[in-house]
Amino acid sequence: MNDTAFPEEVHKALPNAWNPDAAVSSMERWLTVCSREGWGTCPQNLSLLTLLFGASWYFTRLVFFRGPEVTRYFDEPAFTEYSLDLLYRELVNNDHKTDLEQRFDLLRLKKNELMLRIFLSYLQEALNQEQMERALTRLAEATLQRSMELLWKEEDRSVQEIAVLAMGRMAGGEMNFGSDLDLIFLYSEKFGSDAGGLMRQIRMLLRHIALPAPSGILYEIDMRLRPHGTSGTLISPARYFIEYHSGEREIWERQMMTRCRPVVDRQALAAQALAAITTFIYARHEPEHLRTEILQMRKKVQNELGSPKGKHEIKRGSGGIMDVDFMTHYLQLRHGHACPGLRTPSTRAALRELNKAGFLDDRQSGELLTAYDFLKRLECALRVADLKNVSAFSTDIQDSASQRLSRAMGYLDADRKTATEGFMQEYLKITRTVREHFTTLVGDIEELGTGG
Repeated sequence: MNDTAFPEEVHKALPNAWNPDAAVSSMERWLTVCSREGWGTCPQNLSLLTLLFGASWYFTRLVFFRGPEVTRYFDEPAFTEYSLDLLYRELVNNDHKTDLEQRFDLLRLKKNELMLRIFLSYLQEALNQEQMERALTRLAEATLQRSMELLWKEEDRSVQEIAVLAMGRMAGGEMNFGSDLDLIFLYSEKFGSDAGGLMRQIRMLLRHIALPAPSGILYEIDMRLRPHGTSGTLISPARYFIEYHSGEREIWERQMMTRCRPVVDRQALAAQALAAITTFIYARHEPEHLRTEILQMRKKVQNELGSPKGKHEIKRGSGGIMDVDFMTHYLQLRHGHACPGLRTPSTRAALRELNKAGFLDDRQSGELLTAYDFLKRLECALRVADLKNVSAFSTDIQDSASQRLSRAMGYLDADRKTATEGFMQEYLKITRTVREHFTTLVGDIEELGTGG
């Protein structure tokens, strides 16, 4: 099929597609499939389907795999109500299979369909970046809860006794496409001494969540932030978790704990454990020691992972997402002992609270929130293509992936080189602004010694 034979709404949508070439190719195949299967015009909203085909190969595959089962979402009003209860009910509905593997396959399909609906709302501008991240985070929470229920019957005490703490983006409600789950598992010693049995259960849970399948995986898992990292046990007694974080810990460990939140906690075990260590996380840190430690860790990450050859690193590079994170970590740890409002796991909420408390002025907080949103939108555009945890793109304005990114970020000039140049200039301006604020508020990374 020649693209000149496309319906008018497809032609109107193509100039706004992130990747017009991919949109054309997939639309040709889709209309052929619809004709062969007798589906007619499916969906009616071919404009939105065109944008989807141009934005994400991952969701394009899902559309071809599920057909009318998912294309009906394109014709429905944008779905903007993403409460945890609603998403959980969606995951439970139509779960009629008795075989565990089949039930997990259904869970993967339903989770991917819900993620597709979230992205469609984003493409229609019914959800902004912050709202979309909140919806993706709630979906991850609902999926984790449902996964635990599928593995362990309701009467099994482990469902009641095991608590889960989320770390990082999940804790802050700021997950993006391709985000993994940073988790810490706790149990009450009332459960007994069968730690080995509990670890076997957790291993089974993690295996099912991260298991590759034709319908995709649920999530990648990261357990490195548990006590003692990769050498630690998968699940710890709550008492041990409290003892560990109540002792002398490195500043970087205190940083990580500013991004911690209970997500599965039927007996309030995780909430109680987190409350017990809050005064240690937000202790009166010696200001110069705190500043130096934050600077040294930031420099280490930037030197090791933030400067890939020929690429811009939007997360770890100079002026990237981690600059904003580390700034908020520093100010939260610096002032959190006296200002409880700063004790939030969300970077955006921390920036707003820091402004409210007077530790950031209006210009600083405004520019940092704008920059953070820009960088997270860019992260979305990078990752949604195939839901991979990537954070770098080519500095070459002739690179096709960089040109696609420029379109995703609103640079839709017909001349792709001109559009990409404009996008690159904005990216460099944003990251320079972030690094300037970082230097003002925390310090100059470049002034640290080489051993930093």
